[in-house]
Amino acid sequence: MSIAPHDEREPLLPREEPDRPPSRWLDVKALWSDQSTPTLLCTCLLYFLISFAKHIIEVPIIRLFELAACRSYYAHEGGAVGHGFNRGTDDRLCKIPEVQDELSTLTGWKFGFDAVPGLLLAIYYGSVAGKYGRKPVMVLFSTGMLLSLAWIVLICWLDGRVPIRLLWLSSLFIFIGGGQRVAKAMLFTIVSDTVDASHRTRYMSFLSSIPHITTLIAPPLSAIFMRISIWLPFEVAMGSLALTYLLILAMPESSKLKPPDEDDQTTDPDPFAHEHQPLLSPDLDAVPPVLPPHTPSPWYTEIHHLLRLPLLRFSLTIFFSARLALTAKAFVYQHASESFGWEMSTTTWLRVSQAIGASSVTLIALPTLNACLLHRRGLQAQQQQLDLSILRASLLVAAVGFAVLWRARADWVLVLALFVCGLSEAIQPANQGLATSLIGREYNARLFTTVAVLETVGKLAGG
Repeated sequence: MSIAPHDEREPLLPREEPDRPPSRWLDVKALWSDQSTPTLLCTCLLYFLISFAKHIIEVPIIRLFELAACRSYYAHEGGAVGHGFNRGTDDRLCKIPEVQDELSTLTGWKFGFDAVPGLLLAIYYGSVAGKYGRKPVMVLFSTGMLLSLAWIVLICWLDGRVPIRLLWLSSLFIFIGGGQRVAKAMLFTIVSDTVDASHRTRYMSFLSSIPHITTLIAPPLSAIFMRISIWLPFEVAMGSLALTYLLILAMPESSKLKPPDEDDQTTDPDPFAHEHQPLLSPDLDAVPPVLPPHTPSPWYTEIHHLLRLPLLRFSLTIFFSARLALTAKAFVYQHASESFGWEMSTTTWLRVSQAIGASSVTLIALPTLNACLLHRRGLQAQQQQLDLSILRASLLVAAVGFAVLWRARADWVLVLALFVCGLSEAIQPANQGLATSLIGREYNARLFTTVAVLETVGKLAGG
């Protein structure tokens, strides 16, 4: 048997392909054997319960406030109809201008007061999360929201025996934990702590899809529950928030996990040597991916560190301006009612259309695109370019959607335009992936609580 001659120029061992880590989205076995899986699973379930609790009381809380204002009005006009007004009441009695004006006052100020805790304390809770971990902040959030809901139920249950505007005091309890924006910031911080940079946008996208999914699930259930009892949606919401304690206790503390890409990080001798680099340099790898080693420092010092990176300043600007623009969607329902003669109950289909578009892009399209490109082409090192491309495309889709909304002359065009606007929801996960790729995990909580403040200001300004 002859042996083929060996070329001395050839290596003895077969040539290895360039290091290309497999996609965890495609490798299910690797995903479930990963130590980060329990954390990611608990995070997704937590976000689902929080979003479900929020959406299932959206309509019931307006109805409960209306009944409370109605009881209060007729108690002053004629006490005989004040008590037990939520049982067997003719709804037409609650549609008079006096009751509706009081309802507008109650809801307007209540939603405004609810935004104050997150606006004032988001940065503080970022410091708490950085020092003590993410789980304590989540425990505080669940406690604050439970107490706030319990106060609302108590004031309305007292049936006009106390001033109805005491409902506003429920916002004080939200100072415990900071409210929905702070909770959202903590959940995305946990994902950033747990997932390496090349997979981060994908998991951010999965997490971003959860509120849109609950938008599709919760309202129909809420309508069914309201037919049984006005109190039932609140009981379900409080039960959902109570379950969050179990998940928080079960999940590992993400700030104490080993960084997923710790071995790949290098230390730049001068981390800010590139801070004057052009914003969208073709060589984004020249931008140092990690800020200086984190040391205990005042919050304004940490924010200053974040703002020294040009691309991060760009990212934070997008967070603010996108929220400022997307707030306009809230006025589409009134526009449909006035321009096309829709009943307010019918405008629910607009919300469904937008949620379907948003769920499609965040749950399916963006994760699939991200996984396929990185897996087939080995573009892990170019994740920033991919995030930027997705961000540009999403902003273009949003601009087209709002342009169609502006010029819509038929109701079906309005529904289609909101679906297109929903497709632009990839802005958030792509921007989050881009921002977190520029910093170390020690800055994650500070980044996302800063984003929470920017989005709150943007929403208030847009409103």
